[in-house]
Amino acid sequence: MKTLITFLLFGLVGNLATAQYSQYFMPPIDDDLISTARDVYVVTNAGDTVRGRVNSSTAINGQIRALTIKRADKAKFKYKAADIQVFAIRATQFMNMTSAMSVPNILRASETDYDKIMKREWIIFDQALLPNKDKYALMQLLNPDFSSKIKVYVNPNANESGMLSIGNTAITGGEDTSYFVVTEGKKSEIYKKRKYDDEALTRLFKDCEAFANEYAGEKFKWKDFSEHVLVYDQLCE
Repeated sequence: MKTLITFLLFGLVGNLATAQYSQYFMPPIDDDLISTARDVYVVTNAGDTVRGRVNSSTAINGQIRALTIKRADKAKFKYKAADIQVFAIRATQFMNMTSAMSVPNILRASETDYDKIMKREWIIFDQALLPNKDKYALMQLLNPDFSSKIKVYVNPNANESGMLSIGNTAITGGEDTSYFVVTEGKKSEIYKKRKYDDEALTRLFKDCEAFANEYAGEKFKWKDFSEHVLVYDQLCE
């Protein structure tokens, strides 16, 4: 891990200038950083917006279950995930830097748009129903810039792909093999690497001739999932 961090730090400028980016998802922030957020807002189910800082939070594996927001006038507002439509954190440089450092391997590092991560202004969490449960959680949206049709979130129970390393440096692998996905405001569903090629056009990217034509004859590889979500958002009305 230390070797990968060193690679990222010293290769950052070069990557920004030369990389052909194909990793479009924003990396998530750590649970511990949520409670440190000093500039946030929530939009409630009733449509009210409350701004302030996080006074306390209950987060498990990237899923926020409860929040207390403290306004500038010292008033406190306690919420459960079921009460909030959107929770947004103004990203600090430290939040963005630690997110950038979470890239799982060198190959992904060469494909990652670090400039976009470091300039990220807001980190967005959405209310979503958990798969196979009637419970709500606030989950970080990984594709905030192209989420009009498909919203993607971390699956906290996802396995990681097998890793190929040289010494302490990860060359490939270490990536999530499943995500939570929400379409048309429905309950989140799990999409997995091992079923992706079979389910891409039949289950997720369906009813869009332009998208099907764009990838005609191609195998749907899991490593290109973020690209597919982006293209579907752009091509399909």
